[in-house]
Amino acid sequence: MGMQQWESPSRSEYQWTSEVERNLIWDEYQIRPGMNLAVQNAPPLGTSLRFDYKTSDPPIQFLYCLSGNTQIRMVHSDGTKLSGRIVSRRYSISYVPDTHGTAIAEAGCPLRSIALLIAPKTFRQLMQQTEACSQEHIEALLSEVARNFFYKESVLPLPLEITVRQILDCPLLNRGLKKVFLEYKAMELFYNQLSLLDFAGEERKKVTSAELEAAQRVHDILMEDLASPPSLLCLAKKAGLTHTRLNKIFRIVYHDTVFGVLRMKRLECAKKLLEDTRKSVAEVAYECGFATPSHLSRAFFDQYGIQPKRYQTELSSSAPTALQRGRSHHVTPVSPG
Repeated sequence: MGMQQWESPSRSEYQWTSEVERNLIWDEYQIRPGMNLAVQNAPPLGTSLRFDYKTSDPPIQFLYCLSGNTQIRMVHSDGTKLSGRIVSRRYSISYVPDTHGTAIAEAGCPLRSIALLIAPKTFRQLMQQTEACSQEHIEALLSEVARNFFYKESVLPLPLEITVRQILDCPLLNRGLKKVFLEYKAMELFYNQLSLLDFAGEERKKVTSAELEAAQRVHDILMEDLASPPSLLCLAKKAGLTHTRLNKIFRIVYHDTVFGVLRMKRLECAKKLLEDTRKSVAEVAYECGFATPSHLSRAFFDQYGIQPKRYQTELSSSAPTALQRGRSHHVTPVSPG
């Protein structure tokens, strides 16, 4: 793996993934000045990898994960702390200058992700040129960049997932055709991302403040008891909405239906409990609300690309390998954190 450039290296101003990452898990392609596409398409790691990083002038990053599991912890220069976990069928949007932290790519799951890396100046130019967003939403996104530090993650929408799969499954083309293909797909991904943000903004306007508060109450009820939540009709009654309207609001606000959100939270609960190797898969399944251990196994494999028992076994049998990444991009073993 490595940096794929169609112009001479001396003419490339931006290169954001570290040499360590490019040697191990990423390929990075220059799409145009100020915009790169990073591709992660690798078999499961034999052992977890930890990257310690420090940023000063990073890109705005749109990261789309089809398969994988990466835990992120970061601290901004003003002391603000954030943490997140990029897992299968999720995506994140971030801009984290003057930040240090760690990213741990966990073992046992195929690594299939795409990242659009865009310099802030280029991002502003593209946003001002595109007709994918209304001016109101352009300003909203630009204001996020102006804040100098943000990180958001959500469920990967189907239109974006389709484009990501097409990039990852790119046929072995000659150099010239591959350049055209990746440039086209990168811009398609960017356009679809902006279109979806615009659509979500317009749809959210159709939700009243009372409906939004009702949906948040329902979300809180679901989180209180993942194992035995009320029925959809009961939740809708508590919210003062029809079950159809409640599901529609959840799709707008949480990007999934009521019980789609519940399923994802149950899986997150199961994953966390599996990391405590004293619990059996059956115990975890019932504690998180799955009807049977086999139900958990199917859902867990569909989401994370690995069976829960294997995930648990690999966690207990090997400690993470830590790789230090600095500005000089050298590798130094460190004690696992």
